[in-house]
Amino acid sequence: MSNKPESTPQGNFFDCTIKAGYYDFIGPGIAQHTFAIAEKNGNTYAMPCFGSFALREEERGHRGVAYRAELWSPWIIGSQRQGQDLPANLSVALGMAQFNLLPGYDWKVADWDTYWAGLSAPLRGLSPQSWAGLIYGVHGVCHQACNRILWASRLGAFNYTPVNWPPSFSASYWAYGFYGGATEYAATILATALVIKALLGESNEAMDRLKRSEQLARDVMNHQTRIGLADHSEGAIRQHHVQVILDRLPQDLQIASPSAVTEIIRFDRAFSKEKLTLDNDIILTNHTNYHDTYAAELNGKFSELLQKFRQVMPTETFNTLFPDVPVGRSFTLIERKLMHEDYRRLLD
Repeated sequence: MSNKPESTPQGNFFDCTIKAGYYDFIGPGIAQHTFAIAEKNGNTYAMPCFGSFALREEERGHRGVAYRAELWSPWIIGSQRQGQDLPANLSVALGMAQFNLLPGYDWKVADWDTYWAGLSAPLRGLSPQSWAGLIYGVHGVCHQACNRILWASRLGAFNYTPVNWPPSFSASYWAYGFYGGATEYAATILATALVIKALLGESNEAMDRLKRSEQLARDVMNHQTRIGLADHSEGAIRQHHVQVILDRLPQDLQIASPSAVTEIIRFDRAFSKEKLTLDNDIILTNHTNYHDTYAAELNGKFSELLQKFRQVMPTETFNTLFPDVPVGRSFTLIERKLMHEDYRRLLD
């Protein structure tokens, strides 16, 4: 796919409508794959977030399709409906999806079908170039990528952007947040540069300065990833994040037992340390066969974490935080086939 941009009318930031959707990825009610769709001047652009997309049931063989999906305010408790469509800027949406200041515009629905038709069967329906600056599994999954792309609906304050909320997102949020961990700072830099470009145009002087912002975003992404892999806070940042979630629970869902809160934090910290080891292994290894181990172990350890939470949290509290986690079944946090082919190359 090319990187030749179309011209964007100056002074008219909101030039498209952006929507989101999801479909069952593994089986009914187990996990959902998310995607974003932008419409402008009769054209439909798809941002498939590592995978594929479907605008109706059975399209490209996908089932359980929800499009247009309801968007929600980014609050883990008490989230409010925000409608199904947002006015947005197409160049910002494509730029966030591709993590590129000069994105390609050949991401129309027909372009994707033509692209996939030329690939071998195992690669069809995959879109690793639609990554939104996330290292898959390490910083987030398709849920967080889609929500970053929705930043195209704002001129700033991106962490207030409405989010796509498939059933499995509540659990995904616990691991990665609304917009992806660590590299969210880098994504904010690039999103800001994309907004400025959309507002001011592409003069030589403006683009020279904005290109520096793109490089800064990539440098920050690499730096924050490496800092995260070392975890110099020794888990303190993660502990604070969990404590904030628990403190913000409504009064009737508060966990009264101090020992239970201590256990939740301890369980989460143990999982975070295990994930950190897996993240280091996947990024530092040259062996693609480690991908199977990473996916299986991360999914297994996250499922174990949720089961431990179920044992110590009041039932209503657990069901509010994780409303779609099946009882007695494993939870699929990441999907093996959506993983990057070469993780080391992402930090070059």
